[in-house]
Formats: sequence, structure tokens, C-alpha cells
Amino acid sequence: MKKSVDGRSEAVEKALKLLGAAKTHYLATNGSHGHPNLRAMAPLKIDGVKSVWFATYEGSSKVQELLKDGNAVIYAEASRDATECRLWGNIEVLSDDASKKYVWSEELRDHFPDGADSPEMRVLRFDVSNGIYIDKNREIFEFKN
Repeated sequence: MKKSVDGRSEAVEKALKLLGAAKTHYLATNGSHGHPNLRAMAPLKIDGVKSVWFATYEGSSKVQELLKDGNAVIYAEASRDATECRLWGNIEVLSDDASKKYVWSEELRDHFPDGADSPEMRVLRFDVSNGIYIDKNREIFEFKN
């Protein structure tokens, strides 16, 4: 059973809680080989169910794919209670100082020794267009931005 919900609903709040608690999100892009590419990513910032932010390297295959086609999906789940969230939207690849500083944390230093000023650092801002939250009873709640 699918239920449409508004942006302030309990289901959206649960989806947001799940997104914040999940240490890994799975990001799927449209691969250059004609098949989806799925990869584990650590979210750096979550702005409600509006935007999710990640960092990556300039030369990564995901950057090349996203520059050609920014459509993507994020999947996060909580295995302890079998809840899950899927978000569809568009990713913009950013290299400006403000975006780098916005997502920066010392945990990134191993990957980017020059800090937020690392020239090879790219920020991925995933702008959510719509999503679903599936509760432990397998009930599906849809939402749109």
C-alpha cells in the first residue's frame, strides 16, 4: 500500500532520522557502460530531505558519469528494524571553496591532506526530487519536494 505524504509528516521525519543514522548511503549513477553504477558513500551533510552532500576526487568515475548525467538515486537502510529510504534526484558536482568548506571535517584529511583547499576535492550535492520511506511493516510512504 502506498501513501502519499507531505514534507512535514511522521514518515518523512523517520526517513530523515534513518538518513542521519546510516553511516553509509549507497549512491547509484548512470554508468558510462550503459548499466547503473552503485557505490557506498559516507554522507557529510544532510539538509532535511532536500539535499545530501558527499565528497570525492576530481578524477573519479562517478564525477565523470555525473558530469554527463546528474540523475542519481540514494539508498539507505537500517537492518536492525528493516526500514529503508530511497531518494531520487540530481547531483551537481561542485569545486567552489564555499561548498568544500561546508562539508569539510577533519575525518576527510586522510583523503584530502590539503584540507578543504585540496584542488582534487569535489563536492557532490544531491538535490532530492522525491523519495520513499518503507517502514518495518513494509508499508511504503512517498514524498516529493
